[in-house]
Amino acid sequence: MTDERIDGAAHQAAGKAQKGFGKLVGDQKLQVEGALNDAKGRSLDQFGKAMDAVDRLVEKAPADYRDKARAVAGEARKRPLVTTLSVAGVGLLLMGMLTRGGRR
Repeated sequence: MTDERIDGAAHQAAGKAQKGFGKLVGDQKLQVEGALNDAKGRSLDQFGKAMDAVDRLVEKAPADYRDKARAVAGEARKRPLVTTLSVAGVGLLLMGMLTRGGRR
């Protein structure tokens, strides 16, 4: 389990507690902050799952490429937003190419 997943679980728990306490005392600002923390936690958890998958792929890479693959994975961890947007962009491009190919 990656640090991102642990941080995500902590943010989710704190967010749910904030949201619940905010509802209990009628504090809408606290409810919104709790919802944001919960969402941040879910995002971190998803990023952590993706990084777990990357780590598994790195270990399956040929021995000659593992050091470079680890370096790339390390850089991806430093920039979660850029990494997530890049992966999403590549996914959208691939999806577009696959759907266009099916229409011919």
